[in-house]
Parts: sequence; structure tokens; C-alpha cells
Amino acid sequence: MQEIAFRRYLEDVCSLAKRAVTARVSNCRRVERFEDDLDVHFKEDGMVSLMRRLTYSTEDANQNRPTRHKIPIAGNVLNGTATLRQAAGLYQKFRQNAGDPQKAPPVSSIPEPSKRTPRVAWPDWPQPDENDVLQLARVITPLVRFLHPQIVQRVVDDNGVNRRTWSAELLRIGINPDIYLWDGSPCAFPGVRRHAGSQEIAQFKGRAGASSERPTDSLRLDDNDYPKHLWAYVLTGGPFRKRGPKGYQLAHLADHKAHENRWREEFKVEPSTNPPSNPPPLFGLYTSPANLAYVPSNFLKPTDFSGTLRSLLLSRAFQLYGSVARLAPPPLVEKSLPNSEWHPDNFQWGDCVGTVDHVDAFLQYRERCMNELIRDSAMLA
Repeated sequence: MQEIAFRRYLEDVCSLAKRAVTARVSNCRRVERFEDDLDVHFKEDGMVSLMRRLTYSTEDANQNRPTRHKIPIAGNVLNGTATLRQAAGLYQKFRQNAGDPQKAPPVSSIPEPSKRTPRVAWPDWPQPDENDVLQLARVITPLVRFLHPQIVQRVVDDNGVNRRTWSAELLRIGINPDIYLWDGSPCAFPGVRRHAGSQEIAQFKGRAGASSERPTDSLRLDDNDYPKHLWAYVLTGGPFRKRGPKGYQLAHLADHKAHENRWREEFKVEPSTNPPSNPPPLFGLYTSPANLAYVPSNFLKPTDFSGTLRSLLLSRAFQLYGSVARLAPPPLVEKSLPNSEWHPDNFQWGDCVGTVDHVDAFLQYRERCMNELIRDSAMLA
């Protein structure tokens, strides 16, 4: 998404107030998170297919039909889908007006409509205060599912066995192994990370014209399958097959992508004589079972966008796994919650799930995957 130009378009051409502009851009980012880059959709068919998926009628709602899109919506599905469709429609019009971004004039040069209807600012509605969020957290925490610490311990131990061999292979291919295999790392698939941006999405999906080069610091790009393989083995006895627990979605507790990473909010830097200004890429958190939890789909958005809720879940992960794993690469360590009310001990939590019965089968499966990924990447190096 061409965010800066889109913002100017909304302000200059559509005459939206800055608060409304921010809301529409945020809506479009959410669409991209679950439905891929909007520029890719526009290039493919002018966003026609996407807009069709973002259609949800009153009859659909009355019949309780599932949405055609993949975006989880907490609350009223009809209104939520309509909001996302409206934002995507504005981006579609922006691209139609702007044309080819390589050839089009700046958005600010597009003439404004000769007649503009005066707009009134949106009303300021009350926002939930900290106590409201605290009450919501008390509802959510008993339903969040974490893996049993013994399972994470087995992954850490196996990483210790394979660390020297896999680190040498990653280094030979041109990948910094410390991004994935730091001391005590619980990374389940070192070298696998989530795709980010339109180019990597196109490469992952094998679209015509996409780069054939190996992605930076990666053996393979993924679309959120690899983090689920361990869970699938533990709970079903086999690898993930595109279907998870009904009504739940897997959530990453700390950011793992390079773009707009919130590591300063989620961790603190371990004291040292010369601390770095930025940590290395946090791609190793992507498949780390210590950075994952299954959350009810209806609560996924609050845990995505409430920093306090995310910090609470991450603090719970440190509580569960801090004695068996180092959850983030050096120099990052746990960041204490500022308010004692938000200590994880003050909340009710569901039991951890899974046993170690199928972990050996998973470790054998991931060794085969790692051998194949290393072999295939070495051919591109």
C-alpha cells in the first residue's frame, strides 16, 4: 500500500479530517494483514475480487453466513465488513485516479472537485479506560492457550544439539544464525520467517515476474503454517494441514517482522557497556512456540492492538518459559509491566495444553524440513 500518497489523497481530494484519514489507513492495513497487499490486488484485477470478498449483506448476516474474506471481526460482522470495504474502496479509487505510481503525477497535483460539500468532523466517542481493558483481560486470559513448558524445553534442547551444524549451514548460505539460534533459542524452524511486503508476497505465491533470489536472512518465506506444525503434532499427532482448532487463531505475542516492529514496547535492552541502538532482526520469534498462543478469534483484534494486553500475554509467556528458554535474542530481555495490577499472577489462566508424547515425531519432521530447506537454499546461494 502506498500509504503516504494515500493519506495525501484522502486529505486533499476526499477532504477527510486527519482522524478519519488515520482510521481509513488503519482499516486498509488490517485488510492487507489478512488478504495481502492492496497494490498486488490492484495490479491483478483492479481490486475487483477483493471488493467482492468484502461484500456482506444484511441477508448474509440474518442467515449467519460466514464472510467471504479472511479478516477476523470482533462484534458486528455486517458493520465491520462494511467499514473495511469502504476503506478498501477509497484505496481502489485512489489507485484508479493516480494510475501507474511510476508515471502518475503526485497526488497533491490531482485537481480538487469544483464543488465540495462541507464536512463535519466525526464525533468524539468515549474510549475504554485502563479499568475497562483490565476487565476485558480478565475475560480473555482463561481462554488463552499456551503450550506446556516441557514441550518448549524439548525444542530448546534439540536446538542445542543441532545449533553448531545448522548455524554453520546458515552462515554458509549467507544468513546470520544468531537471528534464529541464539543460546537458549526456542525457534522451531531456524531460517523460516513470514513474508512481508508486496514483493515477498508475490515471490511466496510464485507470481510471474517475482524475484527468484533467496529472501534476505531466510531459508524460506511462509504464510503462517510453520509456526503451527509443533502445535499440530502435539495436539493431533501430525503436521499442520490448514485447519486449526475451531473458533481460535494462533497469535504472535511479540512482533517478529522487521517493519514497524514494536520491540521497544515489548522488551528492554539488557544492560551492557555498549548496548546496540537496535537489536538484530527478530525473525526467530516467528516460529518460536514461546512466542505463540491460541486466542479466541473474537478476541484477536484486542490482543493485536492493545499494547497492555499484548504485554500481559508476553509476560505470561516469560513466566511459563523463562526458566527453560531465552525468549528473545540478546540483548533483549523481559520488560516488567509498570502496573502491579497487570502482573500475570493477578489473572486466572487456563491450563497449558499438550504433552511431550508426539514431540519426538515433530523433531524428526522438522529435521527433514531443515535438511530440505538448507539444500534448496544452498542451490540459490
